[in-house]
Amino acid sequence: MKGPLSGVRVLAVSQAIAGPYGSMLLADLGAEVIKIEPPGHGDRSRLFPGPNHEGESYYFLAFNRNKKSITLDLATELGRETFHDLVKMSDVVWDNFRPGVMERLGADYDTLKEINPGIICCSVTGFGSSGPYWDRPSFDLVAQAISGAMSITGEPGGPPLRAGPPISDLVAGMFGVHGVIAALYQRTFTGKGQRVETSLLDGQVSNLTYQMCYYFCGGEVPGPMGSGHLSMVPYGAFKTKEGYLVMGVGWPRLARVLGIEEIIDDPRFADHSLRLEHREELEAIVREAFLKEKAEDWLPVLEVEDIPCGPVNTIDKAVADPQIIHNNMIVGVKHPLGGEVRMVGNPIKMPHSIEEEFTAPPTLGQHNDDILIGLLGYSEERIQRVRGEEEKRAQELLASLERRG
Repeated sequence: MKGPLSGVRVLAVSQAIAGPYGSMLLADLGAEVIKIEPPGHGDRSRLFPGPNHEGESYYFLAFNRNKKSITLDLATELGRETFHDLVKMSDVVWDNFRPGVMERLGADYDTLKEINPGIICCSVTGFGSSGPYWDRPSFDLVAQAISGAMSITGEPGGPPLRAGPPISDLVAGMFGVHGVIAALYQRTFTGKGQRVETSLLDGQVSNLTYQMCYYFCGGEVPGPMGSGHLSMVPYGAFKTKEGYLVMGVGWPRLARVLGIEEIIDDPRFADHSLRLEHREELEAIVREAFLKEKAEDWLPVLEVEDIPCGPVNTIDKAVADPQIIHNNMIVGVKHPLGGEVRMVGNPIKMPHSIEEEFTAPPTLGQHNDDILIGLLGYSEERIQRVRGEEEKRAQELLASLERRG
């Protein structure tokens, strides 16, 4: 990939979603991302069940394009030495492990800045590196729950629901990228790197900016509203004679489109505040009106009146949507094991900087020789010593597991 981050080298010591997603965004912007994976099994998402391409898990494929893969055991002495040699010629070390793991591996910022003062270390954690929850395990679901996001997701009176996408993971990855780019910019003036931190919890709290401000200003705790909005009405998803559509505010044009002009002068709906006060009555009238025609018939009429609207697409329809296709958000890449993999494209458009020529997510250790020989200049003897130490440790771990039953 060519892009604004061309020339930046990132060592990604990460797995699952938050880390790999963020490092993929850096790769999409042109950075050379070297994915450091444990020998044998690699990123645990390679092992996830479900659909696959030539044995490569859909989960791994989704978050790891435009990267190189090297297998390296940082728990061994030679593995750490190799990693440190890479740090000397890199710009960023990116991880998403629990606090303390990188320290135990000799890959934390305090250690690495002695090797390369310009190194930027970004850690994406569950809760942060300090505080009452710092060493707890975390998943997207947990951050959505603790942040309050689940309490406002779903239908009124229903159980709390998580957002469909793993939004805590994805947003944490995005904020990590923001921090890294800012640190790279600052380094151009100072010559020094720094530590960057973000967490699933902090990112999810940041997502709740206006809901929390609503509470701070009025003291009222927001609850689930389905597809509705705290301050706009009518707004949300509406069932039609066939299919659902979503619609933003377009009052009073909406009343005319729906053929219910008589409610424009209804005193209950005379201004914005009154429409909010009588939300249920107004939306009941609108829902009944929408049931008279199909979604495909309503949408063109709404668009003519410049009312924000759209169909509620299922995934199969979304990937064929003409605007999504036009935006190059569905791309195909040739896979090293054969065939083509389709995946989501890069949402950041910089036509004068980014040439969107994507490479497939790497197979495990696909670039070992390119990196160990081509980049580091290691001899075959040195490489065999690294691999021998890794194999010895793997056997010791297996024996330890067998002893424990």
